[in-house]
Amino acid sequence: MAKKYHMEWLFIALIPPISWALASVFDKILVSKYVKEGIAAGILTNTFSGIVALLLLPFISLKSLSFSATLLFLCIGVIWGWNRLTYTKAMSMEEASRVLTIAQMSPVIILIGSTIFFGEILRPIDFIAFLLILIGVVWISLKKVAGKFHVTKAIWWMIPNVLLFALTTLMLKLTEISDWPIALFWINIGFVVGCLPLAFLPKYYSEIKRSISGKLLTIVGVLLSINLLTSLGRASYFVALQKAPAAIVSVLAGTQSIFVFFLAILLTFYFPKVLKEDHHVSTLLSKFLAIVLILIGIILLYLA
Repeated sequence: MAKKYHMEWLFIALIPPISWALASVFDKILVSKYVKEGIAAGILTNTFSGIVALLLLPFISLKSLSFSATLLFLCIGVIWGWNRLTYTKAMSMEEASRVLTIAQMSPVIILIGSTIFFGEILRPIDFIAFLLILIGVVWISLKKVAGKFHVTKAIWWMIPNVLLFALTTLMLKLTEISDWPIALFWINIGFVVGCLPLAFLPKYYSEIKRSISGKLLTIVGVLLSINLLTSLGRASYFVALQKAPAAIVSVLAGTQSIFVFFLAILLTFYFPKVLKEDHHVSTLLSKFLAIVLILIGIILLYLA
């Protein structure tokens, strides 16, 4: 019986990285084929998340949160929404497998922030983990163009992405709430509050208008897929945290980049019209080794 329970939590804990990896593929499809301006794509995904949240209103009670807690979650949503804007912008400029791997810097920033603001102690092994993750991120950020190595331009969007995500995580650590559906509702509304003013800027407004002309149903389908997969991952993550040690669940969540890597290879060889990445052996090996280095660093951070 104990073994059955073990397999149950393991299965649940693997849902987040797999569903988030699939969502990342749909993100790449969105910015590659339908909304090619990354910020405009982020505005659409954030707005769609807010609309989905509003559909849940008949089933939830908003009175369970105090005004201060509501304001906090709304602010978290605004910052998290900006985080997504930088992510979709980076995704519009670079391969999905590289973008998701660069995002693995988040645990390092979060732990440093926890040390500064919450008094957590850094151990010697943490510095080794930091170094491994940093080497892996720099490694995968380098691309060989015309015989020379260049840092991908997406890194300049992923640096604020990582910082914003770390900030939202540290803000969430300040909260103690059992009613997560209500909290997620206000976070999703914050997505819209933070990005909607940008939608009226001429550059993004014209791109959104152009993108949805004649393709509205297709884009809604892609946005719905992203939202459902992201929500499934988030819900499974919360359930897994209740059934298994948080450190193990966090490590498994960090394997998202591995799933994206193999999904990208699969689609490149069998469905190149859906997604295609550089599939030279040297590039694939370089990416894989960088991802392994980062995963070792994450394991050291959470389990050592």
